[in-house]
Amino acid sequence: MNAPTTNQGRHVTGMTRKDFFKTAGLGSMAAATGLLGTMAPSALAESHRPVGFRFVSNSRTAIVGGVRHLAQLNGDGLVTAGQVVGGGSFNLVIDTSPVPKTIESWGTWKARSLTDFGLIGRYGAIAAGTLEIEIDLIPRGGPVTPATLEIHCNLGAAGLSTGEEEGYVLSIPGTDFVPGGTFGPFMPFVPVAGGPPQGLSVFNLLVEEQH
Repeated sequence: MNAPTTNQGRHVTGMTRKDFFKTAGLGSMAAATGLLGTMAPSALAESHRPVGFRFVSNSRTAIVGGVRHLAQLNGDGLVTAGQVVGGGSFNLVIDTSPVPKTIESWGTWKARSLTDFGLIGRYGAIAAGTLEIEIDLIPRGGPVTPATLEIHCNLGAAGLSTGEEEGYVLSIPGTDFVPGGTFGPFMPFVPVAGGPPQGLSVFNLLVEEQH
């Protein structure tokens, strides 16, 4: 596994969490061929065979003004012929608040479109790779907000690594790092150096055989 991918070392300046969620628009609140190698959407379209995905993971932002935010996401879906369907649920939490930590926003998310998809290798019934999709965050009591979700799956037992931490990167327009600084995207992290990441993800190659 490569070194943790984090955004904690970047310089950012103060911004209130109210401003953060206002800026973010959240208001108050591949194919199962058995071959190793990258499979882009075009290759997936040629095979016409679906690949399932599933993940449960936590990612967090940088610390700004003593405040860090945590996103708890889970979901599943299907990638086939250059398209994606799927969804799940989420909590957005003030990670630096005392336990029980304050929930700022919660709701569901839904996939809108496929941006990129590549598998780096198969290991029995599952595979390692990366999936990038455009999604809608649908918070309870708040406006629907577009975002980008990038899911990474590594398989240590197979020696397969994407070069990124296991989990997901959640990017909400207006919150990525810019001159002057904002919280930035929610990034995977390793709680203890050398330990496992905060979540799991998997690509399932045997979708058709389950029906």
